[in-house]
Amino acid sequence: MTRALAPLILLLLATPAAALAPKLAPDAEGALHGYVLGRYAAASDDLDLAARYFGAAQRHDPGDSALARRSFELALAAGDDKRSVALAGDLAASGHGDSIVALVRLADALKRRDWNAVDTIRPGLSDAGYAQVVSPIVAAWTLFGRGQADAGLAKLDPARYAGIAKGYIVEQRAHMLAAAGHWTDAAALYSALAQGSDSGINWMRVGAADALQQGGQKAAASALLASDPGDMPLAAARKRFDAGQRIGALAPDAATGVAWMAVRIAADLSREKPVPMALVFARIGTLLAPGLDAGWLVTGDVLARSGRNDAALAAYDHIGPTAPMAAAVAARRATTLSARGDEAAAGALLKAAVAKPGATGEDWVRLGDWYRKAEDSPAAAQAYDKAIALAEPAGKPAQLWPLYFLRGGAREQAGDWAAAEPDLRHALELSPDEPIVLNYIGYAQIDRGLNLAEAQKLVERAAQLRPDDGSILDSLGWAYFHTGQYDKAVENLERAAQAEPGDATISEHLGDAYWRVGRRIEARFRWRAALELEPSAKQKTALTVKLDFGLDQAQAMAGQK
Repeated sequence: MTRALAPLILLLLATPAAALAPKLAPDAEGALHGYVLGRYAAASDDLDLAARYFGAAQRHDPGDSALARRSFELALAAGDDKRSVALAGDLAASGHGDSIVALVRLADALKRRDWNAVDTIRPGLSDAGYAQVVSPIVAAWTLFGRGQADAGLAKLDPARYAGIAKGYIVEQRAHMLAAAGHWTDAAALYSALAQGSDSGINWMRVGAADALQQGGQKAAASALLASDPGDMPLAAARKRFDAGQRIGALAPDAATGVAWMAVRIAADLSREKPVPMALVFARIGTLLAPGLDAGWLVTGDVLARSGRNDAALAAYDHIGPTAPMAAAVAARRATTLSARGDEAAAGALLKAAVAKPGATGEDWVRLGDWYRKAEDSPAAAQAYDKAIALAEPAGKPAQLWPLYFLRGGAREQAGDWAAAEPDLRHALELSPDEPIVLNYIGYAQIDRGLNLAEAQKLVERAAQLRPDDGSILDSLGWAYFHTGQYDKAVENLERAAQAEPGDATISEHLGDAYWRVGRRIEARFRWRAALELEPSAKQKTALTVKLDFGLDQAQAMAGQK
């Protein structure tokens, strides 16, 4: 785009998209129109549409390297494999390649089993921090693809690596051992990996079971498949095993092996928060192995965490209703639909899940959570009741406290304290040092003026366990307020407000405490701030009365002490 076009670009960007989009077909307009609408679509997180618009713009102005780069990035993010591969080739040929361009070209060469091209492209990763993981794994699978499995396995020797890289190498070695038919060694390594705490250990169990089955150890395979009845991939593997079929190798070829690597990197990168490289690796995984459900699952998760809900749903659509992860995908679809604002569709999915034969406690918990979000507390309590009924016979007592806590919380929110209290206290018996439970029971009693001495002790204990939690500090301050210890109330409520500056309840409580210690101007400031923080309708009325008449008169009018 030339500088002379800048004023026109700004003018077009100021035009509502609804007025522009219907009139402009991506392939029929000039570079400027495609560029403008592509930018708007990208800003609106419509990756597929943005990729189409930028693609049209790039075709009209093929010499613009910046436009070609943006077109490539959007094609990759949107999962347009054909276009992203073509643009990666163009960028490399014009001298504008980098490690991401090299990744896409590598994936394409691996998929085509063009081992010479892989060797040529792989050095292009050298400027990236992830090269220490990706490069040796790609090199090893290239050797495997050439029929040199032993040489490939030698490159995946865990003793040669340390830190994060070693974990990836060990997992890839297990895949390659299985692909090479070294069943005993593969089963042992997969089993060792399955002892970890990573979210992918269920797949490692499947890999171990397949290696045991292929190695003739069918009894051991059967025992492993029965080790976790609630695990979805294991259940699907057990179904194939019982039917006399092969369970199936996780990574039978080089492309699938590298795809597993890319998917795991994507999952690890997005564990705390979504980052752009997470989506890049997720899309590399689906490019390499479009039949790998784990790739689409992680891709959908990365997109959903980024707020790109429509794209996430499209990724989840690649996983069929009979796939091992179908139940997990349905739950994710419901969460994503809810985030998009389509609560009716989300609820319909969750209700359908619990209506199916073999519905699990987790299915009922998800439905309960949906009812709780919809503020239908009685229905939420009933759903959690079903979850408890399913979990109690098989669950360990210490693992059941969240269910009793959820049901107790729903009953408390429904106004049934008599039914809620036993649930909450049972949750505390099962997990005596759980700050969330300590805080909830304490605050619920404080709010009702019940057992204030015990309530104070409970929230003090919660604060000891989690000293920087704003909601717990609020409960502690509120306990001191109700027991007349106003200076302590102010101290803790100020800390709570600092930790949670956007919480209307904390701001209101701090205003009340300020009033009691004679800081009337600051009290009104806090009440006014609470009004601007989206309080509930009941809170809004109380805050307005406090601002008009002060705390004493407001409490008198409400019949409080």
